[in-house]
Amino acid sequence: MDQHCRGMANREISRRSFIETSVTAGMVGFALPTILAARAQAGESARNNTAVIQIWLGGGPTQFETYDPKPEAPQEYRGPLGAIPTKIDGVRICEVLPRHAKILDKAVLLRSVFHNSADHNAGMYICTTGKTIKDQPSTGSYVARVRGANRSAVPPFVHLGFTQTDNLVFLPNHKANHLGSALDPFYVYDDPAVGTFQVPNLGLADGMTVDRLQDRRAVLTSLDGAMRVFDKRGVADAMDGFSRTAFDLVTSPRAREAFDLSKEPAKLREDYGMHRWGQSCLLARRLVEAGVTFVTVNFDPHSYTFDMHGNVKGAMESAGPRMDSAIPALIEDLYQRGMDKDVLVIVWGEFGRTPRINASAGRDHWGQVMSVLMSGGGLKMGQAIGTSNERGEEPKDRPIKPQDILATMYRHLGIDTRTTFKDHTGRPIQLLNEGEIIRELI
Repeated sequence: MDQHCRGMANREISRRSFIETSVTAGMVGFALPTILAARAQAGESARNNTAVIQIWLGGGPTQFETYDPKPEAPQEYRGPLGAIPTKIDGVRICEVLPRHAKILDKAVLLRSVFHNSADHNAGMYICTTGKTIKDQPSTGSYVARVRGANRSAVPPFVHLGFTQTDNLVFLPNHKANHLGSALDPFYVYDDPAVGTFQVPNLGLADGMTVDRLQDRRAVLTSLDGAMRVFDKRGVADAMDGFSRTAFDLVTSPRAREAFDLSKEPAKLREDYGMHRWGQSCLLARRLVEAGVTFVTVNFDPHSYTFDMHGNVKGAMESAGPRMDSAIPALIEDLYQRGMDKDVLVIVWGEFGRTPRINASAGRDHWGQVMSVLMSGGGLKMGQAIGTSNERGEEPKDRPIKPQDILATMYRHLGIDTRTTFKDHTGRPIQLLNEGEIIRELI
């Protein structure tokens, strides 16, 4: 390494040490300037206000007891719960979702989605990456790389709902993998429904104040002035830009205010539901409003809430009301704020459940057909697309792949699915190598 390169390396290490000792960034092992540089290297496209909120029903939700009941099927197929009419003529959903029924004119049900895998990890990979092999970048990480955040001083990709323990188990399905850890999501582990909720990732290190941080920045700026004389390639100016943005993230009030649910009216918070799912959905709305481009809200993956192998009736009587406050409240809130064209909501899990009730009064894994709810994104709402057969075993018409949903999502975000990125071996990998835009939504 020549003297110039050593100087550049030392200066980068100096900046990294400065940021890492001054800021709790929440992205383990990576300084914010380095993260921002990685995103800029990717060549971000022109930004706009479009965003995605992905609500992940971890464990695989039953289509029968959510969005595709079969009231005319034999008892062992239709299950223990009834069906109710909705705002969409001729379309019924499970009786535990009465608020959903009232807002389906602002949503669309996809009832013929399939991928044919009954494995949790395989189903999660397919839906959250669009690929059938492990360790591919998640959709949120792709969005973070191509689009970045819609506004400065907020992260582009936020993940709500994991605990630290869950992160070890479920993390690969939602991380950047070969795109690089700089594009992993900004994780929020605390429960936003509790009074002690906080996001330490945005705080300054113990004993560090904004004034002291600015003092260190001034010293670093003066030292870098000398180095800039020898920099013939513009690297110093670029790194200054990344450092400045890093400062903004931790010193600007924008991100901290976005995470501050106390600014919301008590009545609205109660409308979402004073539980983790409801307050996470409200927080997701605040985040996209502040400029975050992609938010994933996990509905309790650590307890595999929707993995209902037994007592599906009791399980849905518990999960249903929480779903039925959080999701409709989010959809109504987005519409009332005029955000429905910019924000696309996708509600799904890794697969559906078996048509026949098992010996434990539950349903097992079933990838042959599943139901998905979408809302907003400027798409055509108030319809059900595709049907499953009479016993909910497989698509009857208009089969839809998870990749079709992702292709539609990327279209909303203005991202070309033919874009390629190099994997660990240097081989080009296309962002999405299968999938067609769902034409009925356009």
